[in-house]
Amino acid sequence: MESHNFVVNGGIKMPIGYRFHPTDEELVVHYLKRKALNLPLPASVIPEFDVFQTDPWSLPGDLKENRYFFSKTYGNDNNNKCKRVAGSGYWKPIGKEKPILASGSNQVVGMRKALIFSERKRSNETKTRWLLHQYRLVGSVATLDSTQMSKRKLFGDWLVFRVFQRKRKVKRHGVISNKSQTTSAVTMPGCIDFTVEDCSVFGPPQPTSPSSSEITEVSSNGLDQEESSRFISSYSNCCTRK
Repeated sequence: MESHNFVVNGGIKMPIGYRFHPTDEELVVHYLKRKALNLPLPASVIPEFDVFQTDPWSLPGDLKENRYFFSKTYGNDNNNKCKRVAGSGYWKPIGKEKPILASGSNQVVGMRKALIFSERKRSNETKTRWLLHQYRLVGSVATLDSTQMSKRKLFGDWLVFRVFQRKRKVKRHGVISNKSQTTSAVTMPGCIDFTVEDCSVFGPPQPTSPSSSEITEVSSNGLDQEESSRFISSYSNCCTRK
């Protein structure tokens, strides 16, 4: 199998337009398992580096992309409650380990553990958006022959890590307020109030009264004074209040 080397200065350097985004199964079966057995990899794209030596933002590679690293196992890697000191803080496990199933057979081929990075600032501990996925082999011992078992004992167990930043959640309060404003703007009153203090004095509009100017405005929009009087009289019978 021809292997291409994409590791530059301890980080991944892919050609323009290419991204390294393997699935969990591909990462475990085609990279981690072959690394543990000292077999050729599909591509030299995952460097060897101890992710617990420094802060996550100081690790080699592009901070905007997922970064992958091979590392040897430690004695307490299977402990889901153990914190791992790294740089200016520590990695804390979150949740439970999740099994990685092989497509087709649903056989468990590995386990994935999630950790979150917290900074230590004096007496306070601040959680960051940096996450770490740790992958380990599981259940592959039964499928190995004697030669592969001896290779695994010779080269030891390996882990593969994925380091990435969790995206910020976008708040959409402005959109909700705009909808409420739109709803209130569309709402119209149930009836037009043309009420007066005394119904008996309601009569034809006088030229000098304030109501006359209002009727004149309606007339300018296409209604004359006679039509406006009939319009007001019809609504006054329904909507007049004392």
